[in-house]
Amino acid sequence: MSTYRIRPIQQLNRSAKRKSKILLAIIAALLALGVVFGVMAMVSVFGMILSDQEEATGVDGVGVNIGDIQISKIGEGQIPKEYIEIYKAAGEKYNIPWTLIAAIHRVETNFGQDLNTSSVGAIGHTQFMVKTWVGWSYPGGTRLGDAAISKDVLMNPAMIKKYGGFGVDGDGDGKADPYNVTDAMYSTANYLAANGGASGNYQKAVFAYNHATWYVSRVMGFMNAFSSGSVEAVSIKGGSAKGSTAIEKAIQVGSSIVGKSPYVWGGGRNQSDIAARKFDCSSYVRWAYSSAGVDLGPVSATTTDTLIKRGKVVKASEMKRGDVIFFDTYKINGHVAIYLGDGKFLNDSSSQGVSIGDLNNTYWKSKFNGNVRRVV
Repeated sequence: MSTYRIRPIQQLNRSAKRKSKILLAIIAALLALGVVFGVMAMVSVFGMILSDQEEATGVDGVGVNIGDIQISKIGEGQIPKEYIEIYKAAGEKYNIPWTLIAAIHRVETNFGQDLNTSSVGAIGHTQFMVKTWVGWSYPGGTRLGDAAISKDVLMNPAMIKKYGGFGVDGDGDGKADPYNVTDAMYSTANYLAANGGASGNYQKAVFAYNHATWYVSRVMGFMNAFSSGSVEAVSIKGGSAKGSTAIEKAIQVGSSIVGKSPYVWGGGRNQSDIAARKFDCSSYVRWAYSSAGVDLGPVSATTTDTLIKRGKVVKASEMKRGDVIFFDTYKINGHVAIYLGDGKFLNDSSSQGVSIGDLNNTYWKSKFNGNVRRVV
């Protein structure tokens, strides 16, 4: 956007000045509106890595022992067997859980059953924008990442390296083809790894793939459903000693919807919302403990303001598994979670829904206010 210098208008009479100011206000409003719509158009398009302080900075993860991930009964019934070794090989190369790659493939094209080009120009098994595949330094194209790129450039590993794209020649045939399932899975793993996945920030990586919280929840939900084994990114097992029966029951119930329940402001305050698993942070904590027989307040009126008065005060240095912890987000004590031990906590955040957070994450570390309540 250009910045224009407005000439002095001292020579204008008051009426002219007033009209000029009105005109300038209208121009500024139109320019601002154009920016807003431009941003809205870009936010949810895969491949556009945007700075999103409210959504992305609070997402972190912990790494996975890739070799321990086994396929679940659900995975056995849904994942095409011929793709499993491809997912595993791509995951091992880029340090990404193979079931996460499978989940992306499932959500994007139902394991390759729908390879039509999307309405915005995304292509192939995992729906890459062509400029994300070949590189955003490639000249031309739309701001969404669509471009008229010939196949001899799009699928050429040398051109992809030149322009900084994520396309990969996974099967070693000299081409990086988004319609080749091996190339597509290697490229997907490459993209996830580059956006936080290689260090265990799986939800952040998926959020970069598509800037939509519902998409993150859907992908993580399939990943969980396909996995049986040590997928620590969504595990509640920390190094701390187990809590009481009620604490472990609350954590078990709460963790049962990790990656499956998007955040709903004001949700969880009637039986219909509870049945649909629609919560915000405080109603989620209340529901988890209520399921374990612990009353933290009425369904319709439990908030962070009421939870901060429950139980007894505990020093942050002495908090244990099952304690309720608070963060200063949009206000003091604006967010609440259940501590799991080893710096991890179970929560329902506005960016990720029900998920596992980490107090060592830069965002959460800056928001944790040290308020801890022992409710059991």
